[in-house]
Amino acid sequence: MINKLKEITYLTIKDLKKQSIILPGKYSKIFENYAKKLKVNLDDEKVILKDLQEDTEYVDKIVRQTNENLIVLQESTKNAKKAIQNKDEESLSNINNELEEMQKQIKFLQKELFSDPLTGAYNRKWFSDYYLEDGLFKNDGFIAFLDLNKFKFINDNYGHVVGDQILKYLVEFLQKELGNPAVDILRYAGDEFIVLFNKEKSTILNPDKRMKEVQEKLSTLVLSSSKIEKLQFSFSYGITAFKKENNIDDILVIVDKLMYKNKEENR
Repeated sequence: MINKLKEITYLTIKDLKKQSIILPGKYSKIFENYAKKLKVNLDDEKVILKDLQEDTEYVDKIVRQTNENLIVLQESTKNAKKAIQNKDEESLSNINNELEEMQKQIKFLQKELFSDPLTGAYNRKWFSDYYLEDGLFKNDGFIAFLDLNKFKFINDNYGHVVGDQILKYLVEFLQKELGNPAVDILRYAGDEFIVLFNKEKSTILNPDKRMKEVQEKLSTLVLSSSKIEKLQFSFSYGITAFKKENNIDDILVIVDKLMYKNKEENR
């Protein structure tokens, strides 16, 4: 639910950018229309508040752990100064061990902050912090926009637990098939994902061909579990090149249209 709400907010703001005057009623109407389109029940306040609470608690946890590390760092710095002045090698060795352990914890927190909790893919914060600057791309590359086909059918017929497993499997599959230092995978919203091909990291890229191969391979796989004997799923995608300083909103409009064209072609 929380990812759907973020998606509705994004689509609403993108729509309102075209208008010079925005009244509260206009925002509410557009937000409500997108909610209906994405089949989100805004009357289900308990579900929405529960998802918002979980999202907030997740961020609060990271902030709390980061603050704890900062306190330890301040104390270690103070102790290190004393140890240097007193030429206390044993204390310096202990402080060094503390800092190494802290470094591991900070790396873990960075991963938590920039990862989608469900799938382990990068999240939109990572995208905006590392790939973009003020909404503009920092480098040249290619972007593929993926959307799972008939995902609502999977959730409705097999349950959200299976739906979550499908999302996890998709990310694992993409990481395995597209494993390359030049490729990054992020969960954009709900069952929508983005695959980024960065030209700065590798000169051996053929993203159009690779995406088609991956799409075809996934569609032929038959999955099974303790509850489901056979399950197949697929995705549609749109892919386009982007240049340094291209606006992300403009590029997303292009790949979104290409994705829907691909979806129609594969019905």
